[in-house]
Amino acid sequence: MKGLYQGLQQRWGPDDRPGRILKTDLYDEAISAHNLVSLFRDRCGHMVGTDVSLEIARAAKRRMADSPDPWHAIVVSDARSLGFRSGAFDAIISNSTLDHFSDKRDITESLRELHRIMRTGATLTITLDNPSNPIIFLRNRLPYRLLRFLGVIPFYMGVTLSRPDLVRALESNGFQACESTAIAHAPRILAIWVGRILERRSGRGIREGFHRLLRAFERLERLPTKYLTGHYVAVKAVRR
Repeated sequence: MKGLYQGLQQRWGPDDRPGRILKTDLYDEAISAHNLVSLFRDRCGHMVGTDVSLEIARAAKRRMADSPDPWHAIVVSDARSLGFRSGAFDAIISNSTLDHFSDKRDITESLRELHRIMRTGATLTITLDNPSNPIIFLRNRLPYRLLRFLGVIPFYMGVTLSRPDLVRALESNGFQACESTAIAHAPRILAIWVGRILERRSGRGIREGFHRLLRAFERLERLPTKYLTGHYVAVKAVRR
């Protein structure tokens, strides 16, 4: 995932040097060394991470304690009521954070909060599960307990928005949507299962070959069918 977001930042990142950046989810930092924080190393004056889970926040803090990446604060906070002052941030990356609620009204409430804590002209990069992807469509209609028992998902996956709905929600809550696309085109469930097996039982060369194969799937973004194959909808928006 880091490579996917790195591509988005290269295409969509602001031209100026943002002073204060917020990342709204710390799951990747809590479980893996392949986190997104290093993407901001050269462009960040102050890096803040937030998560609704105290357990996840603590795990991320432990894992990142000796990292050279620019964490300046980790805060436990709900996306619907963020504990930051208005206009505090120059950029926000919200990576698959707002697609864990059971009601779409919570997504709208969270977008209002993101708008509140951003300065005018600040940039939001947001991704949500893509409901136009047939796998996501099916997954969201199967019982959560079954999916967790099978190891398909480690936590509750909630409602989400299509690209047009996300753009409308952003623009109804004070943002201007500038760019949009779909990312993560490799079959995600299969990629996770195979990746776990290779991580335990194969050599570095095989793992690197597997990662190259996953990156090759991202060429599907160039096709008109990208919103059928992409796991996530991604939108760049500017706070008006």
